[in-house]
Amino acid sequence: MSTMEPESRQQLYNISVLMGNFSWVFNATKDIDPSLLDQVARNRSLDDGAFYSLILIYSLMIVVGAAGNSLVVCAVVRKPAMRTARNMFIVNLAVSDLLLCLITMPLTLMEILTKYWPLGRHSFTCKMMGTLQATSIFVSTISITAIALDRYQVIVYPTRESLQKLGAVFILTGIWLTSLVLASPMFIWKTLKYHDINLPSYGIEYIAYCLEEWPVEHGRAYYSVFSLLVQYVLPIIIVSVSYSRICRKLRYRYINSSAVGSSASKATAAAGSQKRKPKDDRRMKRTNSLLVSIALIFCISWMPLNTFNLVVDFYNLFGDDRQSMMICYAVCHMMGMSSACSNPLLYGWLNDNFRKEFKEIVACLCPCVDLGLVQDRVGSLRSSISRSRRKRLHQGGCGGSGDGTPLRVLGADLETTTFPTICRRGTMTTDNGVNSVQGDTETTVLTKM
Repeated sequence: MSTMEPESRQQLYNISVLMGNFSWVFNATKDIDPSLLDQVARNRSLDDGAFYSLILIYSLMIVVGAAGNSLVVCAVVRKPAMRTARNMFIVNLAVSDLLLCLITMPLTLMEILTKYWPLGRHSFTCKMMGTLQATSIFVSTISITAIALDRYQVIVYPTRESLQKLGAVFILTGIWLTSLVLASPMFIWKTLKYHDINLPSYGIEYIAYCLEEWPVEHGRAYYSVFSLLVQYVLPIIIVSVSYSRICRKLRYRYINSSAVGSSASKATAAAGSQKRKPKDDRRMKRTNSLLVSIALIFCISWMPLNTFNLVVDFYNLFGDDRQSMMICYAVCHMMGMSSACSNPLLYGWLNDNFRKEFKEIVACLCPCVDLGLVQDRVGSLRSSISRSRRKRLHQGGCGGSGDGTPLRVLGADLETTTFPTICRRGTMTTDNGVNSVQGDTETTVLTKM
Protein backbone atom coordinates (compact mmCIF):
# COMPACT_ATOMS: atom_id res chain seq x y z
CA MET A 1 0.00 0.00 0.00
CA SER A 2 1.22 3.45 -0.87
CA THR A 3 0.98 4.68 2.70
CA MET A 4 3.84 2.46 3.79
CA GLU A 5 7.10 4.21 4.50
CA PRO A 6 10.51 2.58 4.20
CA GLU A 7 12.05 1.16 7.36
CA SER A 8 14.43 4.07 7.62
CA ARG A 9 11.78 5.88 9.70
CA GLN A 10 12.29 3.31 12.44
CA GLN A 11 16.02 3.95 12.24
CA LEU A 12 15.43 7.69 12.50
CA TYR A 13 13.27 7.14 15.55
CA ASN A 14 16.03 5.14 17.20
CA ILE A 15 18.41 8.02 16.52
CA SER A 16 15.92 10.49 18.02
CA VAL A 17 15.73 8.38 21.18
CA LEU A 18 19.50 8.54 21.41
CA MET A 19 19.37 12.31 20.91
CA GLY A 20 16.76 12.59 23.63
CA ASN A 21 18.86 10.60 26.08
CA PHE A 22 21.73 12.99 25.50
CA SER A 23 19.74 16.19 25.09
CA TRP A 24 21.43 17.59 28.17
CA VAL A 25 24.72 17.26 26.29
CA PHE A 26 23.37 19.44 23.48
CA ASN A 27 22.24 22.06 25.97
CA ALA A 28 25.51 22.03 27.88
CA THR A 29 27.88 21.87 24.92
CA LYS A 30 28.64 25.06 23.09
CA ASP A 31 30.96 23.51 20.49
CA ILE A 32 28.28 21.45 18.71
CA ASP A 33 27.94 22.11 14.98
CA PRO A 34 24.97 24.51 14.59
CA SER A 35 24.32 23.23 11.06
CA LEU A 36 23.36 19.83 12.47
CA LEU A 37 20.74 21.34 14.72
CA ASP A 38 19.53 23.59 11.90
CA GLN A 39 18.89 20.52 9.77
CA VAL A 40 16.87 18.97 12.57
CA ALA A 41 14.94 22.20 13.08
CA ARG A 42 14.16 22.54 9.35
CA ASN A 43 12.81 18.97 9.27
CA ARG A 44 13.68 18.37 5.62
CA SER A 45 14.65 15.01 4.21
CA LEU A 46 15.55 16.27 0.70
CA ASP A 47 17.80 18.89 -0.83
CA ASP A 48 16.27 22.13 -2.04
CA GLY A 49 16.17 21.09 -5.72
CA ALA A 50 14.25 17.87 -5.13
CA PHE A 51 12.22 19.51 -2.35
CA TYR A 52 10.74 22.27 -4.51
CA SER A 53 10.45 20.07 -7.62
CA LEU A 54 8.26 17.58 -5.80
CA ILE A 55 6.11 20.37 -4.36
CA LEU A 56 5.57 21.77 -7.85
CA ILE A 57 4.73 18.43 -9.49
CA TYR A 58 2.43 17.29 -6.70
CA SER A 59 0.66 20.67 -6.69
CA LEU A 60 -0.04 20.40 -10.43
CA MET A 61 -1.37 16.86 -10.04
CA ILE A 62 -3.57 17.88 -7.12
CA VAL A 63 -5.07 20.83 -9.02
CA VAL A 64 -5.63 18.90 -12.26
CA GLY A 65 -7.03 15.81 -10.53
CA ALA A 66 -9.29 17.77 -8.18
CA ALA A 67 -10.65 19.92 -11.02
CA GLY A 68 -11.35 16.97 -13.30
CA ASN A 69 -13.06 14.84 -10.67
CA SER A 70 -15.05 17.81 -9.38
CA LEU A 71 -16.41 18.32 -12.88
CA VAL A 72 -17.53 14.68 -12.97
CA VAL A 73 -19.38 15.02 -9.65
CA CYS A 74 -20.97 18.35 -10.61
CA ALA A 75 -22.11 16.98 -13.97
CA VAL A 76 -24.19 14.31 -12.24
CA VAL A 77 -25.42 16.40 -9.30
CA ARG A 78 -26.72 19.30 -11.39
CA LYS A 79 -28.78 17.21 -13.86
CA PRO A 80 -31.39 14.65 -12.70
CA ALA A 81 -31.16 12.93 -16.08
CA MET A 82 -27.51 12.10 -15.35
CA ARG A 83 -28.29 10.41 -12.04
CA THR A 84 -28.43 6.90 -13.43
CA ALA A 85 -27.27 3.66 -11.85
CA ARG A 86 -24.31 3.43 -14.19
CA ASN A 87 -23.23 7.00 -13.59
CA MET A 88 -23.27 6.36 -9.85
CA PHE A 89 -20.24 4.10 -10.31
CA ILE A 90 -18.42 6.86 -12.16
CA VAL A 91 -19.31 9.38 -9.45
CA ASN A 92 -18.07 6.98 -6.79
CA LEU A 93 -14.78 6.68 -8.67
CA ALA A 94 -14.57 10.48 -8.90
CA VAL A 95 -15.18 10.85 -5.15
CA SER A 96 -12.46 8.34 -4.30
CA ASP A 97 -10.08 10.09 -6.70
CA LEU A 98 -10.93 13.40 -5.02
CA LEU A 99 -9.82 11.83 -1.75
CA LEU A 100 -6.61 10.77 -3.43
CA CYS A 101 -6.01 14.33 -4.64
CA LEU A 102 -7.05 16.22 -1.50
CA ILE A 103 -5.89 13.83 1.23
CA THR A 104 -3.52 11.11 0.02
CA MET A 105 -1.27 13.27 -2.16
CA PRO A 106 -0.72 16.13 0.31
CA LEU A 107 -0.14 13.83 3.29
CA THR A 108 2.19 11.54 1.38
CA LEU A 109 4.11 14.55 0.10
CA MET A 110 4.45 15.73 3.70
CA GLU A 111 5.85 12.33 4.70
CA ILE A 112 8.34 12.39 1.82
CA LEU A 113 9.60 15.90 2.50
CA THR A 114 9.95 15.64 6.28
CA LYS A 115 12.26 13.61 8.49
CA TYR A 116 9.88 13.35 11.42
CA TRP A 117 6.16 13.72 12.13
CA PRO A 118 5.13 17.42 12.10
CA LEU A 119 1.44 17.13 13.09
CA GLY A 120 1.59 17.04 16.87
CA ARG A 121 1.45 14.29 19.46
CA HIS A 122 -2.02 12.90 18.75
CA SER A 123 -1.73 9.26 17.67
CA PHE A 124 -5.27 9.31 16.22
CA THR A 125 -4.08 11.69 13.49
CA CYS A 126 -1.31 9.26 12.57
CA LYS A 127 -3.72 6.31 12.47
CA MET A 128 -6.39 8.14 10.47
CA MET A 129 -3.90 9.41 7.92
CA GLY A 130 -2.79 5.91 6.97
CA THR A 131 -6.36 4.59 7.00
CA LEU A 132 -7.74 7.34 4.76
CA GLN A 133 -4.88 6.94 2.31
CA ALA A 134 -5.35 3.18 2.06
CA THR A 135 -9.17 3.41 1.90
CA SER A 136 -9.19 5.93 -0.96
CA ILE A 137 -6.80 3.77 -2.98
CA PHE A 138 -8.84 0.61 -2.43
CA VAL A 139 -12.11 2.39 -3.30
CA SER A 140 -10.62 3.80 -6.50
CA THR A 141 -9.31 0.47 -7.79
CA ILE A 142 -12.40 -1.52 -6.75
CA SER A 143 -14.63 1.11 -8.42
CA ILE A 144 -12.70 0.72 -11.68
CA THR A 145 -13.25 -3.04 -11.40
CA ALA A 146 -16.98 -2.56 -10.72
CA ILE A 147 -17.34 -0.31 -13.78
CA ALA A 148 -15.69 -2.97 -15.94
CA LEU A 149 -18.00 -5.68 -14.60
CA ASP A 150 -21.07 -3.48 -15.11
CA ARG A 151 -20.13 -2.83 -18.74
CA TYR A 152 -19.47 -6.53 -19.22
CA GLN A 153 -22.94 -7.36 -17.89
CA VAL A 154 -24.67 -4.76 -20.08
CA ILE A 155 -22.92 -5.68 -23.33
CA VAL A 156 -22.27 -9.43 -23.13
CA TYR A 157 -25.63 -10.24 -21.48
CA PRO A 158 -27.92 -7.41 -22.64
CA THR A 159 -31.17 -9.35 -22.15
CA ARG A 160 -30.63 -9.73 -18.42
CA GLU A 161 -32.22 -7.35 -15.97
CA SER A 162 -30.39 -4.03 -15.92
CA LEU A 163 -28.90 -2.74 -12.69
CA GLN A 164 -31.19 -0.29 -10.89
CA LYS A 165 -30.28 2.59 -8.60
CA LEU A 166 -31.03 0.68 -5.41
CA GLY A 167 -28.78 -2.16 -6.49
CA ALA A 168 -26.04 0.33 -7.33
CA VAL A 169 -26.34 1.90 -3.87
CA PHE A 170 -25.90 -1.50 -2.22
CA ILE A 171 -22.86 -2.27 -4.38
CA LEU A 172 -21.24 1.09 -3.66
CA THR A 173 -21.88 0.68 0.06
CA GLY A 174 -20.21 -2.72 -0.14
CA ILE A 175 -17.22 -1.19 -1.94
CA TRP A 176 -16.65 1.35 0.83
CA LEU A 177 -17.12 -1.16 3.65
CA THR A 178 -14.77 -3.62 1.96
CA SER A 179 -12.17 -0.91 1.47
CA LEU A 180 -12.39 0.11 5.12
CA VAL A 181 -11.88 -3.50 6.21
CA LEU A 182 -8.91 -3.89 3.86
CA ALA A 183 -7.38 -0.66 5.19
CA SER A 184 -8.09 -1.42 8.86
CA PRO A 185 -4.57 -2.86 9.53
CA MET A 186 -3.22 0.64 8.92
CA PHE A 187 -5.40 1.97 11.74
CA ILE A 188 -4.63 -0.93 14.08
CA TRP A 189 -0.87 -1.16 13.68
CA LYS A 190 0.05 2.46 13.01
CA THR A 191 1.34 4.25 16.07
CA LEU A 192 2.92 7.57 16.97
CA LYS A 193 6.17 7.52 18.93
CA TYR A 194 7.86 10.66 20.19
CA HIS A 195 10.62 11.66 22.53
CA ASP A 196 11.36 14.95 24.22
CA ILE A 197 14.49 16.70 22.95
CA ASN A 198 14.17 19.98 24.91
CA LEU A 199 16.10 22.36 22.67
CA PRO A 200 13.93 25.50 22.95
CA SER A 201 16.63 27.73 21.47
CA TYR A 202 16.21 25.87 18.18
CA GLY A 203 12.45 25.44 18.48
CA ILE A 204 12.76 21.67 19.00
CA GLU A 205 10.78 20.35 21.95
CA TYR A 206 10.27 16.77 20.74
CA ILE A 207 10.67 14.54 17.71
CA ALA A 208 7.83 12.21 16.70
CA TYR A 209 7.48 9.45 14.11
CA CYS A 210 4.39 7.79 12.68
CA LEU A 211 5.44 4.14 12.50
CA GLU A 212 3.95 0.72 11.78
CA GLU A 213 4.38 -1.85 14.52
CA TRP A 214 3.21 -5.25 13.32
CA PRO A 215 2.64 -8.09 15.80
CA VAL A 216 4.59 -10.58 13.69
CA GLU A 217 7.96 -10.41 12.01
CA HIS A 218 7.75 -9.23 8.38
CA GLY A 219 4.10 -8.33 8.99
CA ARG A 220 4.39 -5.29 6.78
CA ALA A 221 5.84 -7.35 3.95
CA TYR A 222 2.91 -9.77 4.21
CA TYR A 223 0.47 -6.87 4.06
CA SER A 224 2.30 -5.53 0.99
CA VAL A 225 1.83 -8.88 -0.76
CA PHE A 226 -1.84 -8.92 0.25
CA SER A 227 -2.34 -5.36 -1.03
CA LEU A 228 -0.56 -6.20 -4.26
CA LEU A 229 -2.95 -9.08 -4.92
CA VAL A 230 -6.17 -7.29 -3.90
CA GLN A 231 -5.43 -3.77 -5.11
CA TYR A 232 -3.50 -4.56 -8.30
CA VAL A 233 -3.31 -8.16 -9.55
CA LEU A 234 -6.97 -9.12 -9.08
CA PRO A 235 -8.37 -5.85 -10.57
CA ILE A 236 -5.99 -6.15 -13.54
CA ILE A 237 -7.21 -9.68 -14.26
CA ILE A 238 -10.89 -8.75 -13.92
CA VAL A 239 -10.62 -5.55 -15.99
CA SER A 240 -8.56 -7.21 -18.73
CA VAL A 241 -10.81 -10.25 -19.02
CA SER A 242 -14.00 -8.15 -18.96
CA TYR A 243 -12.86 -5.73 -21.64
CA SER A 244 -11.42 -8.49 -23.83
CA ARG A 245 -14.77 -10.30 -23.71
CA ILE A 246 -16.52 -7.03 -24.54
CA CYS A 247 -14.27 -6.50 -27.55
CA ARG A 248 -14.94 -10.03 -28.79
CA LYS A 249 -18.69 -9.61 -28.34
CA LEU A 250 -18.78 -6.28 -30.16
CA ARG A 251 -16.64 -7.70 -32.96
CA TYR A 252 -18.94 -10.69 -33.30
CA ARG A 253 -22.04 -8.49 -33.51
CA TYR A 254 -20.35 -6.15 -35.94
CA ILE A 255 -19.40 -8.98 -38.32
CA ASN A 256 -22.88 -10.47 -38.15
CA SER A 257 -24.60 -7.14 -38.75
CA SER A 258 -22.32 -6.47 -41.73
CA ALA A 259 -23.17 -9.85 -43.21
CA VAL A 260 -26.91 -9.27 -42.77
CA GLY A 261 -26.68 -5.82 -44.28
CA SER A 262 -24.71 -6.98 -47.34
CA SER A 263 -27.18 -9.78 -48.12
CA ALA A 264 -30.28 -7.57 -47.98
CA SER A 265 -32.64 -7.96 -50.90
CA LYS A 266 -33.04 -4.30 -51.53
CA ALA A 267 -30.32 -2.37 -53.31
CA THR A 268 -30.87 0.67 -51.13
CA ALA A 269 -30.26 -1.34 -48.00
CA ALA A 270 -27.04 -2.77 -49.41
CA ALA A 271 -25.86 0.68 -50.45
CA GLY A 272 -26.68 2.09 -47.03
CA SER A 273 -24.77 -0.72 -45.37
CA GLN A 274 -21.70 -0.01 -47.48
CA LYS A 275 -21.86 3.69 -46.63
CA ARG A 276 -22.08 2.93 -42.93
CA LYS A 277 -19.21 0.45 -42.97
CA PRO A 278 -16.31 2.99 -42.78
CA LYS A 279 -18.06 4.80 -39.92
CA ASP A 280 -18.74 1.53 -38.11
CA ASP A 281 -15.11 0.49 -38.60
CA ARG A 282 -13.90 3.72 -37.03
CA ARG A 283 -16.35 3.33 -34.14
CA MET A 284 -15.19 -0.23 -33.54
CA LYS A 285 -11.52 0.78 -33.57
CA ARG A 286 -12.24 3.69 -31.25
CA THR A 287 -14.10 1.44 -28.81
CA ASN A 288 -11.37 -1.20 -28.81
CA SER A 289 -8.68 1.46 -28.37
CA LEU A 290 -10.56 2.94 -25.40
CA LEU A 291 -10.93 -0.44 -23.70
CA VAL A 292 -7.27 -1.33 -24.22
CA SER A 293 -6.20 2.13 -23.00
CA ILE A 294 -8.20 1.80 -19.77
CA ALA A 295 -6.58 -1.55 -18.95
CA LEU A 296 -3.06 -0.41 -19.91
CA ILE A 297 -3.23 2.90 -18.04
CA PHE A 298 -4.41 1.15 -14.90
CA CYS A 299 -1.64 -1.45 -15.20
CA ILE A 300 1.14 1.06 -15.92
CA SER A 301 0.03 3.58 -13.30
CA TRP A 302 -0.02 1.23 -10.30
CA MET A 303 2.81 -1.14 -11.21
CA PRO A 304 5.79 1.00 -10.04
CA LEU A 305 4.34 1.76 -6.58
CA ASN A 306 3.34 -1.84 -5.84
CA THR A 307 6.70 -3.11 -7.06
CA PHE A 308 8.60 -0.56 -4.96
CA ASN A 309 6.70 -1.41 -1.77
CA LEU A 310 7.20 -5.12 -2.31
CA VAL A 311 10.93 -4.87 -3.04
CA VAL A 312 11.76 -2.44 -0.23
CA ASP A 313 9.79 -4.43 2.35
CA PHE A 314 11.71 -7.61 1.57
CA TYR A 315 15.10 -6.13 0.65
CA ASN A 316 16.21 -2.51 0.95
CA LEU A 317 18.33 -1.75 -2.10
CA PHE A 318 19.12 1.81 -0.99
CA GLY A 319 20.92 1.11 2.28
CA ASP A 320 21.45 4.34 4.21
CA ASP A 321 20.79 6.61 1.22
CA ARG A 322 17.45 7.91 2.44
CA GLN A 323 17.20 10.77 -0.06
CA SER A 324 17.52 8.52 -3.12
CA MET A 325 15.01 6.11 -1.62
CA MET A 326 12.45 8.84 -0.95
CA ILE A 327 12.86 10.35 -4.43
CA CYS A 328 12.32 6.92 -6.01
CA TYR A 329 9.31 6.39 -3.76
CA ALA A 330 7.91 9.79 -4.75
CA VAL A 331 8.21 8.99 -8.47
CA CYS A 332 6.46 5.64 -8.01
CA HIS A 333 3.77 7.26 -5.88
CA MET A 334 3.14 9.98 -8.47
CA MET A 335 2.72 7.28 -11.13
CA GLY A 336 -0.01 5.67 -9.03
CA MET A 337 -1.69 8.97 -8.24
CA SER A 338 -1.70 9.89 -11.94
CA SER A 339 -4.68 7.55 -12.27
CA ALA A 340 -6.71 10.11 -10.32
CA CYS A 341 -5.91 12.60 -13.11
CA SER A 342 -6.52 10.21 -16.03
CA ASN A 343 -9.79 8.69 -14.77
CA PRO A 344 -11.86 11.87 -15.40
CA LEU A 345 -10.58 11.75 -18.99
CA LEU A 346 -11.24 8.04 -19.54
CA TYR A 347 -14.60 7.84 -17.78
CA GLY A 348 -15.76 11.44 -18.10
CA TRP A 349 -14.48 13.44 -21.06
CA LEU A 350 -14.62 10.47 -23.47
CA ASN A 351 -18.24 9.96 -22.47
CA ASP A 352 -20.41 12.08 -24.79
CA ASN A 353 -23.01 12.89 -22.15
CA PHE A 354 -20.42 13.89 -19.57
CA ARG A 355 -18.53 15.95 -22.14
CA LYS A 356 -21.66 17.95 -22.92
CA GLU A 357 -22.21 18.63 -19.22
CA PHE A 358 -18.55 19.63 -18.81
CA LYS A 359 -18.94 22.22 -21.55
CA GLU A 360 -22.02 23.67 -19.91
CA ILE A 361 -20.29 23.85 -16.53
CA VAL A 362 -17.24 25.52 -18.04
CA ALA A 363 -19.51 27.95 -19.86
CA CYS A 364 -21.12 28.88 -16.52
CA LEU A 365 -17.75 29.39 -14.87
CA CYS A 366 -16.10 31.17 -17.78
CA PRO A 367 -17.93 34.30 -19.05
CA CYS A 368 -15.99 34.23 -22.32
CA VAL A 369 -17.93 31.12 -23.40
CA ASP A 370 -21.40 31.65 -24.85
CA LEU A 371 -23.56 29.50 -22.56
CA GLY A 372 -26.69 30.06 -24.60
CA LEU A 373 -25.03 28.79 -27.74
CA VAL A 374 -23.81 25.67 -25.95
CA GLN A 375 -27.23 24.94 -24.47
CA ASP A 376 -28.96 25.50 -27.81
CA ARG A 377 -26.65 23.06 -29.54
CA VAL A 378 -27.06 20.42 -26.83
CA GLY A 379 -30.85 20.87 -26.76
CA SER A 380 -31.07 20.74 -30.53
CA LEU A 381 -29.06 17.53 -30.63
CA ARG A 382 -31.22 15.87 -27.97
CA SER A 383 -34.45 16.97 -29.69
CA SER A 384 -33.23 15.65 -33.03
CA ILE A 385 -32.34 12.25 -31.55
CA SER A 386 -35.68 12.07 -29.74
CA ARG A 387 -37.67 12.87 -32.90
CA SER A 388 -35.71 10.34 -34.92
CA ARG A 389 -36.29 7.71 -32.25
CA ARG A 390 -40.06 8.24 -32.17
CA LYS A 391 -40.31 8.26 -35.95
CA ARG A 392 -38.44 5.02 -36.40
CA LEU A 393 -40.26 3.31 -33.56
CA HIS A 394 -43.58 4.03 -35.29
CA GLN A 395 -42.23 2.86 -38.66
CA GLY A 396 -40.38 -0.29 -37.69
CA GLY A 397 -42.21 -1.47 -34.59
CA CYS A 398 -39.35 -3.23 -32.85
CA GLY A 399 -36.16 -2.08 -34.40
CA GLY A 400 -36.56 -0.27 -37.72
CA SER A 401 -38.19 -0.37 -41.10
CA GLY A 402 -37.49 -4.03 -41.70
CA ASP A 403 -34.76 -3.44 -44.30
CA GLY A 404 -31.86 -4.30 -42.01
CA THR A 405 -31.14 -0.69 -41.10
CA PRO A 406 -30.08 -0.47 -37.46
CA LEU A 407 -32.01 1.80 -35.13
CA ARG A 408 -30.26 4.31 -32.86
CA VAL A 409 -32.34 5.43 -29.90
CA LEU A 410 -31.84 7.36 -26.73
CA GLY A 411 -31.67 4.72 -24.00
CA ALA A 412 -33.08 4.85 -20.52
CA ASP A 413 -29.74 6.05 -19.19
CA LEU A 414 -29.59 8.82 -21.80
CA GLU A 415 -26.95 6.85 -23.67
CA THR A 416 -26.88 6.29 -27.42
CA THR A 417 -27.24 2.58 -28.18
CA THR A 418 -27.63 0.75 -31.49
CA PHE A 419 -30.30 -1.93 -31.68
CA PRO A 420 -30.76 -4.62 -34.35
CA THR A 421 -33.75 -5.05 -36.59
CA ILE A 422 -34.99 -8.09 -34.66
CA CYS A 423 -35.31 -7.55 -30.90
CA ARG A 424 -35.14 -10.45 -28.49
CA ARG A 425 -36.93 -8.37 -25.88
CA GLY A 426 -38.82 -5.35 -27.14
CA THR A 427 -40.53 -4.11 -24.01
CA MET A 428 -41.19 -0.39 -23.86
CA THR A 429 -40.06 1.17 -20.59
CA THR A 430 -39.85 4.63 -19.10
CA ASP A 431 -36.97 6.05 -17.00
CA ASN A 432 -36.78 9.75 -16.11
CA GLY A 433 -39.60 10.41 -18.58
CA VAL A 434 -37.69 9.07 -21.60
CA ASN A 435 -39.13 6.14 -23.56
CA SER A 436 -36.66 3.45 -24.54
CA VAL A 437 -36.41 0.04 -26.13
CA GLN A 438 -34.52 -2.63 -24.25
CA GLY A 439 -33.15 -5.20 -26.66
CA ASP A 440 -30.12 -7.21 -27.63
CA THR A 441 -27.63 -4.57 -28.74
CA GLU A 442 -25.83 -4.89 -32.04
CA THR A 443 -23.12 -2.45 -30.99
CA THR A 444 -22.89 -0.51 -27.74
CA VAL A 445 -20.78 2.62 -28.00
CA LEU A 446 -18.82 2.60 -24.73
CA THR A 447 -17.83 6.21 -25.13
CA LYS A 448 -21.47 7.01 -24.37
CA MET A 449 -21.75 4.75 -21.31
